[in-house]
Amino acid sequence: MTPELKPPVRIGVVGCGGVAQIVHLPNLINHEHASVEALCDIDTRKAAIVANRFGIKNIYGDIEEMLNHHKLDAVFILTPTNMHLPMSLMALRHKLHVFIEKPVTRNAREAHRILETAKKNNCVVMVGMHSRFRDDIIHLNQLLEEDQLGDIFMIKSDWFQAHAQFIKQPWLSNKNISGGGVLLDLGIQLLDTSWWLAKKPRLKTVKAIAKRMNPNSSVEDFCHFVLTFTNDLIVSCHISWSFPIPSDRFHAEIYTTNGYCTLNPFRIERMHRGKFNDITPKVPQNGATLFQNTYRREVDHFIQYLIGETDTLDSPLEDACLVMEMIDAIYESIATGNEIHLPLD
Repeated sequence: MTPELKPPVRIGVVGCGGVAQIVHLPNLINHEHASVEALCDIDTRKAAIVANRFGIKNIYGDIEEMLNHHKLDAVFILTPTNMHLPMSLMALRHKLHVFIEKPVTRNAREAHRILETAKKNNCVVMVGMHSRFRDDIIHLNQLLEEDQLGDIFMIKSDWFQAHAQFIKQPWLSNKNISGGGVLLDLGIQLLDTSWWLAKKPRLKTVKAIAKRMNPNSSVEDFCHFVLTFTNDLIVSCHISWSFPIPSDRFHAEIYTTNGYCTLNPFRIERMHRGKFNDITPKVPQNGATLFQNTYRREVDHFIQYLIGETDTLDSPLEDACLVMEMIDAIYESIATGNEIHLPLD
């Protein structure tokens, strides 16, 4: 279903934290086919400051009040994770389309409740899995779509944030609010991107371990997981918020039947007649530029889909539900210490 709304798309934004101020509001305010009609945050003082900064006329401390007082087309939900479910359900029951910042919810059960309500109300829900919109990932996916590299059979990735630079919003370490720790922050991005690039195979087995590098943390801040899929894909990831290294580190390796790709640094080599050829496309190397392009493209894609300019939603709620089922299986493996085997019926 493509809504084909008449632009500008009238948007209400819920949540005035960093992701709203740094990422979404600048892109929405500057989008030619979007109009931010209202801003909502429980902290109305902060909402007033942010609204003044971005030229937004209407502020609210309660989402229901905003939904009742304004004619909107879509809502951006940029709140702590525990509020994603109730706020999404409110918006959907008002027949509004929804963008939810990742992770979609705290677990798969909550995600499926949103999906059920979205279908009932014939509404679109997109989840902010921004890695799908990175310049390097887009180029790699295009080569895979063109079958220039063959099939992916193994992906390895490490994403370590340095202990000395560990600064997180307090709610991220509260399981009742966030749903979990580093797995739901960094791990879900690596898992989602790996699964999406490999054409969304079905999960077969999960083995995972986790620990608390920071003794004051109430959630896992280190995790290692290995997933296998029915197409023989293997995905292995190490992630940490608080690793004993001097600076942050990210690296990924993607191996295919006809070559390989690395991320950070970005490099693609294709094997032809026994020799490897560098086919790396040019992408921005500056981290800030890559960051800006990614989020601008993500927001633009959602708006373009709502007005009917593109037929396919690249990060739909249906995908997020399946990824959250994988996350639940990883947490089950951590809790039990066992390898989890998924039913294949």
